[in-house]
Amino acid sequence: MVIVDCDKKEYNYGQLLHLARVQAVNLFELGVRPGDRIATLEMNSLNHFATIIAASLLRAVLVPLNWRLKNPELLYMINDSKPQVMLFGKKYRENAEFLKDTVKVFDIDELSTLEAAGSNVRAEIFNSKVEELERHFYDFGRYHNINPALILYTSGTTGFPKGAMISDLQTKQNAINTLVDWGLAEGERYILSAPLFHTGGWNVLALPLLMAGGEIIIHEKFDAEAILTDIEHHKVTLYFGVPTMFISMMESMAFSSVSLASIKFFISGGAPCPPYIIETFSKKGVIFRQGFGLTEVGPNCFTLPCEDSVRKIGSVGFPMKASVAKLIADDGSEVASEGKVGELVLAGEHVCMGYYGREDDFKKAYYDGFFRTGDYAMRDADGYYYIVGRKKEMFISGGENVYPKEIEDRLTMLPEVLECAVIGVPDEKWGEVGLAAITLRGEHFSNLNDMKDSMETQIRDHLKKYLASYKIPKKVVFYGALPKNAVGKIDKMALKNEFINTSQAK
Repeated sequence: MVIVDCDKKEYNYGQLLHLARVQAVNLFELGVRPGDRIATLEMNSLNHFATIIAASLLRAVLVPLNWRLKNPELLYMINDSKPQVMLFGKKYRENAEFLKDTVKVFDIDELSTLEAAGSNVRAEIFNSKVEELERHFYDFGRYHNINPALILYTSGTTGFPKGAMISDLQTKQNAINTLVDWGLAEGERYILSAPLFHTGGWNVLALPLLMAGGEIIIHEKFDAEAILTDIEHHKVTLYFGVPTMFISMMESMAFSSVSLASIKFFISGGAPCPPYIIETFSKKGVIFRQGFGLTEVGPNCFTLPCEDSVRKIGSVGFPMKASVAKLIADDGSEVASEGKVGELVLAGEHVCMGYYGREDDFKKAYYDGFFRTGDYAMRDADGYYYIVGRKKEMFISGGENVYPKEIEDRLTMLPEVLECAVIGVPDEKWGEVGLAAITLRGEHFSNLNDMKDSMETQIRDHLKKYLASYKIPKKVVFYGALPKNAVGKIDKMALKNEFINTSQAK
């Protein structure tokens, strides 16, 4: 089977394993030992993909960082996960320079050769080093069942991401769920364009297909025209994306002429998939399988049969065979009636081990053997599940989790801002986008008519210094006073209802 790298070169599985062994030996020479964290800051590439195997050989823990983040956000994750080293791609050398006083940094491409700086490893002793490592760490499979293999940063309710500890057992169970319930086997072809800092990059299809003997075509990042071209060229059978990706593909010049005949199905995740996307692709013979999962559980927990993709639009289907799901009411009782809403809770061996360094936070989410997803859901008369909405204020924009408090904290740094609130509002392309409701201090508000455009620009420029672009609100609305509830807190639900009512009136 083959791995096709971004430069279009093909590598077989043996070559991938050799690359991972080179990385493992070099990392060992740099002082990485069992239990140490290895951070990465790089787009998708063969070298980046191989690090998951290298980390496993060392019984170390891979911590892929989001390359969309700004330096202060990356520094938070480095301080939180405390990696022994950070491997960076050439595009992120400036970030590495910023972080080098906090963590040892190394070029991932240089580290992926036998002559990596500082390793003193040469070809003549390489094989003996590999044998030494694998003999010393002979029990790494058993070790990874009770220790993390990955730390993936994901959502929280405090405004800061938490590191979900993914064990080898969780990864394997997720792969089994995926292969069995989606009917996948050796020889499937998949384009990996979801970022490797996200569970969608590793666990939706890449690692399951690696275990099954599939072919993986690696794209550095998402590019609609390149994806469509490679689907036709490589006769790709599977593709995973978030709705914004599929919208971009529909808007591509190549969409009308490209053949998607090789596709078995597309998988949509990260955010609810609008029906018009499913309907548009169905005209080209493409079936959508919508599922549901999260970094902490799965992420593949539900499966919607292909034959129901149109008939049950909006449904995530049924729990996978090794995934236990139920709905609970706010009082903790189980919701059994059809059409009744409850919080979705999940159990199984595909649940993560916890949050790194945050045992108390995980105890709040994991109770009585079930993980509380924070999502409301319901079942219809046929037993199909539907996700109704999120319990907390966190919203998803283009498949990325956005935390309002993090944005609000940055907004209040501006001396002109008196009060602010950030909410997620519906958006046709991104699923949801941020709306910043802002009250300015008196002297600035009185001149708002003259300076509204320049104030919006100032706010966006300020946020760009600290936050990734997907976190920056797409809409800014100025208020004389923000609505408050009975205890004097800003009423975000009133703001959201106002936006919806205004949109419907247009």
